[in-house]
Amino acid sequence: MDALADSPDVFEEFFVSARIGLALADLNGDYVRVNRTYAELLGRPPEDLVGVRLADVLEDTMAIDLDELAEGRREAVQSEQSYAHPDGTTAWVLHGVAAVAGPDGHPAWFAVSAQDITERRRAEEELRAATEALTEQAVRDPLTGLANRTLFDERLRGALSRDARTGSSTGVLFLDLDGFKDVNDHHGHAVGDAVLRTVADRLTAAVRPADTVARLGGDEFVVLVEAATAEGMSALVARLSHAVQEPLVIRGKTLDVGVSVGMALAAEGSADPASLVAEADKRMYAVKRGPR
Repeated sequence: MDALADSPDVFEEFFVSARIGLALADLNGDYVRVNRTYAELLGRPPEDLVGVRLADVLEDTMAIDLDELAEGRREAVQSEQSYAHPDGTTAWVLHGVAAVAGPDGHPAWFAVSAQDITERRRAEEELRAATEALTEQAVRDPLTGLANRTLFDERLRGALSRDARTGSSTGVLFLDLDGFKDVNDHHGHAVGDAVLRTVADRLTAAVRPADTVARLGGDEFVVLVEAATAEGMSALVARLSHAVQEPLVIRGKTLDVGVSVGMALAAEGSADPASLVAEADKRMYAVKRGPR
């Protein structure tokens, strides 16, 4: 065993043929040797890496970590990095770097290992995307894609909380379609669903990007208006009413629906979310019962 351990040929063969990437860099952080597996992971010929700075191959902040390794303040560092290959593919590589002591016991080299983690990263990205999609579905109305009550309430609470600090105002519009029951009764729920989707698109197009349009259910919608003013809210009511009342052509049928809108405005976070929505709802019903 001692003879095997002392044989430089064994370690040379291990370095050259290892199935993981191996490299050696001097204390300046420049590569002095890399094996073929390492070069393949990075998508570069081995000879192109000799003399290149290790920090440039990894990332800029690695230069600081290498200094800590050379000074003995850290034992090892890791870095995950993506590399574009000549064939157009991209590989994710996990690097491990450690200082190797010389005969005097002080750091003399940097030993570098690298392994392909592309599949792991792909699985993580797929899981992240799936989680984000599920989270998005949880706060979206499945029929229209608008915010649902959960997301609307969350944004309304956030807006009122900010208003309490900044002195701004937040408004809520409560909308209920007029004549929608007749559409469902005479043309069926499939046409009714198409009407709701079209109305949702029109409402979204009529508000500012910062405003939130939500569907509470049935033919009830709400709009959260941040940094609101009474004049701006009144103008928005007129704009939304006009947008909804434009004739809808659904499956070759021209349909007409109207909308009743109630408005509530709170300054400096002076109302709680439920009260503000209830006030807008109450005013919407007053509009619906009043003269048309």
